[in-house]
Amino acid sequence: MILRRLVTGLRKRDWGTVVLEVLIVVVGIFIGLQVDDWNQVRIGRSDIAIYLQRIHEDLNRDATFFTFLSSEARNKRDALETLKRMIGQDGPPDEEPDAIFELLADSSTLGWEFPEVQTVTFFDLQSSGKLALIEDAGLRTQLSFFYQESLHRSDRIQSRITGYAAALYEMVDPVAGLVGRDSEFRQQSSRGGNEEFDPRAVAERFLITARKERFSRLLTAEQNYTEFLIAQLNIQMEEIRALQQTVSAVVGETNQ
Repeated sequence: MILRRLVTGLRKRDWGTVVLEVLIVVVGIFIGLQVDDWNQVRIGRSDIAIYLQRIHEDLNRDATFFTFLSSEARNKRDALETLKRMIGQDGPPDEEPDAIFELLADSSTLGWEFPEVQTVTFFDLQSSGKLALIEDAGLRTQLSFFYQESLHRSDRIQSRITGYAAALYEMVDPVAGLVGRDSEFRQQSSRGGNEEFDPRAVAERFLITARKERFSRLLTAEQNYTEFLIAQLNIQMEEIRALQQTVSAVVGETNQ
């Protein structure tokens, strides 16, 4: 209809009509583009709200996980200290075999784990190019720093692992069941199917081997690693709490 009027106006040299029809077309296109832009912004904000909610949930899981790791690391530190003192003594141990096996299990925990935060949501946000849609520049910077530094911290922790847990498991009779800490299994198991399993003999044999092979050196290295691990976990937990507060505030504003 507009095109027909425009052609008619050109034929009749009715320039007022021509100009009016052109303006109508231009304004229509402009309004269409603006509506499309507004719609894209609305969709982008909706996506960002979903991503931030997911990151908020990831941080809650991270906080729980790292709190558990911190507790385990402190138990590990205490077990290593007690075990080192025990190895340094002469003669049979005063502790019961189950208590010794518990110490060995606690001292070897976190021997293979690499504490890492949940990263899938953030890297999905980053790779999709939607990170730039977060209007708060401070939050963008904080998110990027947190996840990059967390990965670097995990790499530093991994590089300090001593191999203590693997060495310990090679030294202790496998029927001691260090992983499961199952005292009933230890009592009922037998070596080779015939020889009765003697927990005290197994514990004493480990201590003799540990003293003979200077196991305390590796134990000391594991103590140093554990102190380093605890320090890194504390830093990580502080950064998690700080980012939690920022993201919680933004998510709260978005949900209002």
